[in-house]
Amino acid sequence: MTIRGEDLLLSGAWILAVGALIDAIGQTRQSLTHSDLGKDLIIEGNGIEAFGNSLQAIGRTKLLKSERELAQIYTIFGAWLEAAGNSTNAVGISIELNGAEEEGTKIDALGSGVQGLGAAFEALGASMDEDSSYRALAITGNSLISLGSFLAAIGNIYDLNEKSVIGEQFLLVSSWIVVIGAFILIHAITLEVEHIEQEKHEENPKHGNGNSYPYSYNNYSYT
Repeated sequence: MTIRGEDLLLSGAWILAVGALIDAIGQTRQSLTHSDLGKDLIIEGNGIEAFGNSLQAIGRTKLLKSERELAQIYTIFGAWLEAAGNSTNAVGISIELNGAEEEGTKIDALGSGVQGLGAAFEALGASMDEDSSYRALAITGNSLISLGSFLAAIGNIYDLNEKSVIGEQFLLVSSWIVVIGAFILIHAITLEVEHIEQEKHEENPKHGNGNSYPYSYNNYSYT
């Protein structure tokens, strides 16, 4: 069975948001206790986020169109960068838990920077896309993820310079900024998928009934 690009795109967005939420909960526990408590959740959350980013990249590749190729390439590249960044975060935290705190923090900072760069590419890709109901939301969601990721990198840099209190504050705030961005992105991608379904119906009237789309907030159907 072939999985549609739209399904991968929307599934990836939800998985990304779930991973970001788990990460933020783990970061909150770590910041409030000033201990390693919560790092296991951070590792798990980053791994889930990386999986979500990968699904989005694959989904967008399947939906690649020549008339929007440059914008989509930026978005696909950004999604893969985010996946790499989140994976690097998970590796860095694991190294920290194994006792090599300084080395792990450096890797974690690198991962956050790569993730921030990836989200920035996705925001750029969205800004180059056609004006639509989801364009502004996609730019906002990805920009917040980018901002949160760069703030996390700054927080890790503070930790490396033995300013752990302000570093933990940066890490805490940044994790929840990413969560907000991820949930905004769900809304953006849901609207985008509805738009794709509508375009398919216009090209082929036999595709769907023209009145409801499987991803609509207001009208669900099983297709």
